[in-house]
Amino acid sequence: MRIAYLVFLLTALAGCASTPKTPDWVHGASRQYATDQYLLGRGSGNSTEQAQERARADLAKIFEVTVVAEGEDVQTYSKEGTDANTAGQYEQRSAQRITTRTDQIVRGIRIAELWQDPEIKTYHGLAVLPRLQAAASLREEIGKLDDASGRYIEQSRAARDVFAQIGAAGRALELQVERAGYQKSLKVVDLTGRGVEVKWSTSRLRADLDGLLKRVRIAPRAAPESDPELESLVRGALATAGFLAETGDSPDYLLEADLKLDDLGLQDGWYWQRGTVEVTLVEAPAHRVRGNKSWPIKASGRSTSDARRRALQQVDALLKKELRDTLVGFAAD
Repeated sequence: MRIAYLVFLLTALAGCASTPKTPDWVHGASRQYATDQYLLGRGSGNSTEQAQERARADLAKIFEVTVVAEGEDVQTYSKEGTDANTAGQYEQRSAQRITTRTDQIVRGIRIAELWQDPEIKTYHGLAVLPRLQAAASLREEIGKLDDASGRYIEQSRAARDVFAQIGAAGRALELQVERAGYQKSLKVVDLTGRGVEVKWSTSRLRADLDGLLKRVRIAPRAAPESDPELESLVRGALATAGFLAETGDSPDYLLEADLKLDDLGLQDGWYWQRGTVEVTLVEAPAHRVRGNKSWPIKASGRSTSDARRRALQQVDALLKKELRDTLVGFAAD
């Protein structure tokens, strides 16, 4: 009896010894990669590749969340004041660039550990990124943005042409909004919660840009064969964008708009209109084109007139959303 029990005990112990122990990082903290020194991401999947990719994505969320948070802050700010319909366009565009630039930082992520559960065969991966390395990369990007912003601010102050001033001021604002995204990431990465001291307030830069826009007199013009309502739509979009819509005979610039729509007829019970709306900014005295841009338009309705009305509504919404950034972009080119 004792011999049988001893054999059973030895067999059980041997079985336990052969079962791999679950690493601490799978369900908890890692002793080897302490969170005060490393950013961590965990992922699991049916293959090593899947587990690694999910672990990297889990770590990268740290940076993605700060970009989203910056966007939320921007939307909150854009609702303040009278220009809530157009504010935030710079910030939305900058948030995309923040995401792109952040990709350069997360390339430093490496897979430190891989483990397969012997029972269910699932793979687990641990991704790590040293905090000091991430913080150094973020500070470097912030420094580059501050240097570039300073150059644009000086250009804006030195330029004689108000449109050139607008272009440089607009770029400075964009770069500082990008900087704000990096600053949020840095405060997460650095356990002290400190970022890099802000040199230029985005609210001050935005106010300066708004002041410059009000100094430009732009006369809206519709192409001869365009819809009669187009000129009034452009005039409204200019006002929403913060420019002065000139009604006199000596504007600084002409904003020529052209809307071309094709009647596609009846399709599946709906009448369709499809075409493009194009705007061209021209220096009035010299007749020099400063830039042009077009957007596709497509709308449907229960009748031809209804489809055309909806197409004009689409043009109105599009111009109110896009015109400010478009014209400032012409100034920056």
